[in-house]
Amino acid sequence: MKNLLLIFSLLLLSTFAFSQKKKAPAPAASTEVKADHARTKNFLLKTSRFTGHTHRAVLNVKVYTGNLGQMVRYQRYAKKLYEAEKYQQAIYFSRRARFFGNDALKANKAIPTSDGKFSAEEETLSAGCPYDEELEKIITAAGEPTLTDESLMIGNLGVEIK
Repeated sequence: MKNLLLIFSLLLLSTFAFSQKKKAPAPAASTEVKADHARTKNFLLKTSRFTGHTHRAVLNVKVYTGNLGQMVRYQRYAKKLYEAEKYQQAIYFSRRARFFGNDALKANKAIPTSDGKFSAEEETLSAGCPYDEELEKIITAAGEPTLTDESLMIGNLGVEIK
């Protein structure tokens, strides 16, 4: 009986001795993602690659809808905003450029690359984007010229990000 009592006491003592203190719960992680230099650069780089893919598709199939011109127009403006360190606005215009690119690819019966899709982080970054009409007013007021698809078939698109 003494041995049993001794074993029980040791077990009880070891339970308290080696038990861990409860840690305070970690604060809830913020789901908000802010547009900064690096995130915006990655967003715009992805759109620029997608612009190149779209350009090749329109160049090969030659279905001109004006969507490639709009894509390049919006992406060029996004690049200007990025260079002016207006990261959130740059994301909004680059996002709109991808939509134009997807429309151009659909018209040319081309398959979009993964660069045409938005990741979860990109969705969060572009949350709260103004309506398309508002973006159009802003880009027109900024004096960005309207481009035709045909005018973009030769030469540099001017959307590369450094």
